[in-house]
Amino acid sequence: MPTVLYTEDEPSLVAVVSEHFERMAPDFSLEIATTGRDCLGRMRRGGIDVLLLDLRLPDIDGLHVLGELALRQDPTPVVMVSSLGQTELAVRALRAGAVECVDKSTPQFLHLVDLVRRVHARHRQPAAQLPAEPRSRHRILLLEKTAAVGAALRDFIRQSAPQLELTVVENPAPPAVLLAGPERNDAVIIGPHPPGAGALDLVRELHSLAPELPVLVLTAQGDAETAAAAFKLGAQDFLPFKPGYEAELVFSLGHILRQAEMARRNTRLTAELDALNRSLEAQVTARTQELAALSRRLIQVQEEERRAVAHELHDQLGQLLTGLTYQLERAADTEPVRGARQLAGELMQQLRDLTLRLRPKILDDLGLAAAVDWQVRRFRQQTGIAVEADLSLPAERLPAVIEITAFRLVQEALTNLARHSGATAAVVTIAAGPAHLIVEVGDRGRGFDVAEALAARRSLGLAGMRERVQFAGGQLEIFSRPGHGTRIHAELPLATPSP
Repeated sequence: MPTVLYTEDEPSLVAVVSEHFERMAPDFSLEIATTGRDCLGRMRRGGIDVLLLDLRLPDIDGLHVLGELALRQDPTPVVMVSSLGQTELAVRALRAGAVECVDKSTPQFLHLVDLVRRVHARHRQPAAQLPAEPRSRHRILLLEKTAAVGAALRDFIRQSAPQLELTVVENPAPPAVLLAGPERNDAVIIGPHPPGAGALDLVRELHSLAPELPVLVLTAQGDAETAAAAFKLGAQDFLPFKPGYEAELVFSLGHILRQAEMARRNTRLTAELDALNRSLEAQVTARTQELAALSRRLIQVQEEERRAVAHELHDQLGQLLTGLTYQLERAADTEPVRGARQLAGELMQQLRDLTLRLRPKILDDLGLAAAVDWQVRRFRQQTGIAVEADLSLPAERLPAVIEITAFRLVQEALTNLARHSGATAAVVTIAAGPAHLIVEVGDRGRGFDVAEALAARRSLGLAGMRERVQFAGGQLEIFSRPGHGTRIHAELPLATPSP
């Protein structure tokens, strides 16, 4: 039976997760650890198939536990459990080796059992096998032509630092040859009597060939100028060659080897993060393009439905009302008949207005310029507001989604103007550039606080205009403040991808 270890110090969450596993995963065994140290102790005994690890624990956090398991080379898959606001820590956990991350403040946490099943299926391994302790043996190259110095240092390291493997090079050889062997060198020590070139020349050549390779310099001179020059050339440390130097040398090697390992790990993790970012960016770009295409398709479907409803109203209800009016005209001229005729005429006018609002046929037949000009003239007649139209459009038709978006934007802006602005005049400007169509509607009415209106969500018209423009791939800006009028400015891309 697979065993899951859940490390969590919150009793209520432990109870919920335990109940979920008991009810939904009776084929899994769930164990609980309440601290990071308890978790590490249980993991050392082995037999855990999946580890659920909370990021925040009372003694040591989940990242430290994850790091200790990595040092042990424990292959158990780890699912990090985060909370609201811990996104950055969760990303660090994934970079450090966690296979999944789940936020316990989201509905995803309710599907924790399914997530554990998927993780266990991907990382199935013998549960009884204890993880192997890490083997940290480093290969060190010593460039020293004096055999006694090399032998003495080799004996000291063999007895005091068995994790280091020292290879002594006594004969002159170019650094490129020294580094070309089949095994990787983890660090280089330049002895007090280096073979061939001087110590500083060797540092320079080694750093040019392998900048990431740590270099430590031993010198009998011990002066500050040589130390400074060695550091500038790329050496990681500089020690005087004097009695008792061996212990300090081993300590220094341990320090620079840890730094080099951290640098390599950071480089690897950075490369992995860059690759992940590129992959995520590509996925986001693809999803954004899909969403944009879907949005344009939604606009197209909506407009097609409006057009169909308008045709239905015109062709069927319009004909019925026309027939009714004709029959009333032939009826006797009585007071009830005259009232019915008037009512039929009003119904006919309202039906005509509704049909035009749904989808003006002129937009389909003659294009944006004619439709906007018609809308402005009709608006002037209905409201008495002096609206001027300044249109600069090409002779050829624009993409359908752009024409529809621009017309609806003008229509909604004029409606808002009549209802709220109190203005007596306005200007509608539409101009086509090389890549964008500019649409502006401005007035000198009473104005309003844009941020307050959008935050309060009391203006569905503003939100609708913004959504429609964004769906078409454009940008909308609203400039207004109390007492200074309003200007609606939109930029719509003319090269619109097909839905």
